[in-house]
Amino acid sequence: MAKKKITVLNSDERVDTNKKDISKKMVWFLAIVSFLLYANTLNHGFVLDDIAVIEQNSFVKKGFAGISELFSTLYWQGYWDSNAGLYRPMSLVFFALEWQLIPNNPFIHHFFNVFYYALSIVLLFKVLHHYLKAYSIWIPFFIALLFAAHPIHTEVVANIKSRDEIFCFLFFMLTIYFFLIKERKLYQVLGIVSFLCCLLSKEAGILFLPILLFLVWLKFKKDKSVFLIKIIPIISVSTFWLILHRYIILSSPFKRIQYTYLDNSLLGCNDLIAKIATGFTILARYIVKSIYPYNMSYDYSFNQIPCVTVSSFSFIISLLLVGVVFFLMYFFRKRNSLVSFGIFFFLTTIFLASNIVIFIGTTMGDRLLYTPVLGIIIALVFLVFHFSKNIRVISFSHPSRYFLAVVVLLFSFKTFKRNKDWKSNATLFTQDLLHSPNSARVNFNYATVFFNQLSSDIELQKQQLPFIIDSYKKALAIDPNEKGALTNLGVCYYKLKDYNTSIYYTKKALALAKTDYSLQSNLADAYFRNNNLDEAIANYKELIQNNYSQENTYNYYGVALFNKKEYPEAITAFKEGIKRNASSVELWMNYGNSLAASGNLNEAITAFEKAYELNPNEKNSLKFLAMAYQQLGNSERANFYYSEFVKK
Repeated sequence: MAKKKITVLNSDERVDTNKKDISKKMVWFLAIVSFLLYANTLNHGFVLDDIAVIEQNSFVKKGFAGISELFSTLYWQGYWDSNAGLYRPMSLVFFALEWQLIPNNPFIHHFFNVFYYALSIVLLFKVLHHYLKAYSIWIPFFIALLFAAHPIHTEVVANIKSRDEIFCFLFFMLTIYFFLIKERKLYQVLGIVSFLCCLLSKEAGILFLPILLFLVWLKFKKDKSVFLIKIIPIISVSTFWLILHRYIILSSPFKRIQYTYLDNSLLGCNDLIAKIATGFTILARYIVKSIYPYNMSYDYSFNQIPCVTVSSFSFIISLLLVGVVFFLMYFFRKRNSLVSFGIFFFLTTIFLASNIVIFIGTTMGDRLLYTPVLGIIIALVFLVFHFSKNIRVISFSHPSRYFLAVVVLLFSFKTFKRNKDWKSNATLFTQDLLHSPNSARVNFNYATVFFNQLSSDIELQKQQLPFIIDSYKKALAIDPNEKGALTNLGVCYYKLKDYNTSIYYTKKALALAKTDYSLQSNLADAYFRNNNLDEAIANYKELIQNNYSQENTYNYYGVALFNKKEYPEAITAFKEGIKRNASSVELWMNYGNSLAASGNLNEAITAFEKAYELNPNEKNSLKFLAMAYQQLGNSERANFYYSEFVKK
C-alpha cells in the first residue's frame, strides 16, 4: 500500500500561511462591520441634495435613457439651469441605473451607498496589506477598521448624494490595486480606467495624482525608463479628463454662477489676509475633527465660522496646531516615514477644502474629510505602534491593539448614533441646529422644513407658526439679507392675517430681487387683504403687464377694482381671468356682480348661471340670480330662484 507524502512547512512558510488565513478573516470582518455600521440608514429617505440629484433630477429619472445626457452635461443640470463649474457624471449614472431597477425608492440608493463603502474598505485593507508587508498585519487592519468606523463618514455614507466622495476614493483604491499591485496587462488597463472613473466622480480626484505618481516612483525608482513608461498613461488620462471637464463647463449655455459669502463665509472677509487667516482656522478644525469628530453638521455657512484676523486668538492657536502637524511630518521623515506619509496624504487631499489658497463653493464641510482622514489615521496608528516599539507582532494581545480596539468601539457608537440624524430633513435640521446655531442657512432650513409641514387647520397653524417665525428671525439676525427668510416671514404673517407685517417683510425681500414676480404677487395679495386697494391694483397691473399671474391674481385684481367702483376695468379683469381659468366659480360670480353693478343684468344672469352649473352647492349664485331677475322685473324667475336659495 502506497504511503501518502507528508509536506513539512518551514517556519517562514507557516507564518505566511498563517498570515493569509488571518488576512482572509480580516477581509470578511471588515466587510461585515463596514456594512453593519450603516445598516440603520437603509430605511432612510431622500435628504438634502438627494432631491436634486435623484428624486427630482430629470436625467436620472430617465434611467438608462438618461445616461448619455448625464455624461454630456453639468452636474446639476438635470435639476436646475445653472453652471456651478462641476462635472461629476459617475455617481449620477449609477443613480440612473438604480432608478431603472427600482424607481423613486431611496432604499436601493442607500443600500448601494453602504455596499460601495464596504467594498472600498476591503480594497483599502488589501492595498495597505500589500504596501505594509514588513509590518504586523494588525497595522493595516486597524487603519482600515478605524477608517471604516470613523464618525465623520456618516456625512457621506448616510447621504446618498455624497456617493461622489465614496466613488472617488473607491476608484482610487481600484487604481492602485490594478495598476500597481496586479501585474497582467488587463489589470493595468483596468487601473487606468479606474483612475479616469475617479476623476469623473469628483474634481478632487486630481489631488490623488501626486500620491499615485509617488507610488509609481516607489515601485519603479530603480528603473527610470519603466517609471516614465508607467506614468505616461496616468498623465494622459489626467489631461484627457481636464480637457473634457473644461469643455463641458465652457460649452454650457448657462451662465457660470458666482459664489458669495452665503456659500463661502470667507468671501465676506474684509481682506485677503483675513481670508487666509480664516482658512488656517478651518484647516485646524479639520485636523481636530479627524482625531476627535465633535459636533458634526451638514452645514457651516455664514456665519457659523466667522472671519478672523492674524491677531485673533483662534488664528494663533490654529497656526500653532498646523505648525505642529508640519513639524511632525518633518520630524518623522526618517524615524518613521509612514507617519510623515500619513500627514502628507492628509495635507494633500485636504488642500482644496482648506480655503487657504483657492476659495471653493463652501466654507467647510465634514464630508470633505472623507478621504483626508485616512492620512491622519495612518499617522496616528503608526505613532501608536512606533511608541510601543512592537510593529511586527502577529498576536493581538498587546496594549496598543487594545487601545485601538477601544477607539474603534467609541467611533462605532458615535457613527451609529449620528446615522439616525440623517433619517429625514426634519431630524437632520433639528439636530444640527444645535451644532451650527450661528449658520443662517441652518436656521432657515430648520424653519422651512416645518413651514412645509404646516397643518391645513387654521387654528393649528396659529400654534405652529410662532416658533417657525422665531427661527426665520434668528436667520435674519445672522444675515439681514437672507431673502428666503424675509420671503417666508411675509407668508407666515400673511397666514396669521397680520398683513401690515407681511407687507413689511415682503417689501424687504423684493428690494433684494426687484424682478422676482412671485414676491411682487405676494405683496399685491397682502395689500389687497389689508385693503390697500391702490397699491394692490398698481402691483397687479404690473404683474399682468409682465405676463405673470397666479391663481388669484385676476380675481383679487378685479375685486380691488370693483371695490373702487371701477366696474368696466373690473369686468375686463374678470373676463381675462376666466379665459385662463374657465372653471373658477369665484371668477364667474365676481364677473356677474361686476356686470350687474354696471347695469348689464342679462350678461350677469348668464355668469351666475355658469357659476351655478359649475358648482350646484354655490347657493349665492341662486340669490344673485333672484336679485337680477327681480331688477329686470321678472318676478316669476326671481321667486323661483329665491325659493331654490331658501331650500339650500
